[in-house]
Amino acid sequence: MRQIIKIQPAADLPLTTPVGALFGEGPIEIMVQHIQGQQVRLGIQAHEGLLILREELEEGGALPTPSQATG
Repeated sequence: MRQIIKIQPAADLPLTTPVGALFGEGPIEIMVQHIQGQQVRLGIQAHEGLLILREELEEGGALPTPSQATG
C-alpha cells in the first residue's frame, strides 16, 4: 500500500519568509520509529512553519489546526 506524506508551508507562515529561515534550526528529519510486519511508523521533525500531512488528511479536508499539527 502506498502512502504519501506532504510537507508544505503552514497557512499562517508569512509569504515573505526566506526558505533559509525554515532550515535555521536544522534539516527536516524523518525517523523510522517502529516496524511491525509490513507497517512502518515514521516520526518527522521540521520547523513549526511547515505543515506535515498524510495525503488522505489533506484530500479529506481534515486539515489540523496549528496546535493539532504540532502536538
